[in-house]
Amino acid sequence: MSLAQRMKDALPHGIKRKIREIRHRDDSGLYSAMLSLDQNSGVIFDVGANVGNLSLAFCRWFPRATVHGFEPASKMFAEMNARIEAAGFADRFRGHQIGFFDQEKVAELNLASQHGANSLMGIGDAYHAANPNIGVEATESISLVRMDDFVRDNSIKHIDLVKIDVEGVENAVLLGGAETFRSMVDVVIMEVSFVRHERSEGAHIQLFHTMHDLGFAPSYLFDVEQAGSPETPWRLNQVDCVFRKM
Repeated sequence: MSLAQRMKDALPHGIKRKIREIRHRDDSGLYSAMLSLDQNSGVIFDVGANVGNLSLAFCRWFPRATVHGFEPASKMFAEMNARIEAAGFADRFRGHQIGFFDQEKVAELNLASQHGANSLMGIGDAYHAANPNIGVEATESISLVRMDDFVRDNSIKHIDLVKIDVEGVENAVLLGGAETFRSMVDVVIMEVSFVRHERSEGAHIQLFHTMHDLGFAPSYLFDVEQAGSPETPWRLNQVDCVFRKM
C-alpha cells in the first residue's frame, strides 16, 4: 500500500466521508450511488468480484462492514486476495472461490481476452457486435452453489448490500437466492446487460420482473455504456442499477 493511501485510510471516517461527498457529488458513477447507502452497513456481498476493485472500495467506504468477495476464476481470485491483504483489509474480508447460480454444480467458465468479461455464457451475435475485440481464450471448471444454501450454511442473518456482476447469468443468481433476497437483503447493485442475451429473448425485461417479484424496485441508474457509432441502431450495451427493497 502506498504512503498516500495509508495516510488517507488513517483519516477519521467522518472526514473521509465529507471528502468523498465533495468529490463525487456530481458524479454519475458508483461512488455517487454509494453516497445514499448506509455507511454503517455490516455485511456486503460482492458477487462476481473479479480482482477485487469493488471489494476494496467497499472495505474503504463501509468501515464496519465484513465484505464477502465471490470470484470463481483461479487467477482473479488469487489477485483479489493479494490486493485485499496488501491494502490492510484482510481482517474484514472473506474470499470465496465459488460462483452463485440457481443450482449446485460444476460448470465451465469462459475466460475472456478482456479483464472482467469472463462468463458462463458464450459470445453471441449481439455481444460480439457491441464488443468485437473480446473473445474467449480458455475455459476453467468452477464450482457453483445457490446463494440460499451458502447463506444458510454460513449462518448469515442479514445482508445490507449485494453487488452482482456476472455477465449474463444474473437471473439464475437471483433465483438461487430468492429466499435470501426476499428476507435479508436491503440493497442490490447490479450490472444489467442488453447484449449478453439476444434482444429478442427479453432477458433484461425478465431480470426486472424477477427483482420486482423479490420485492425490489430500481432507484438509480449509472454508468450507462453505449457501443458503436451514432449511426448504429442498437447502441445500448449495459447499465448499472441500484435496486432498493420496496
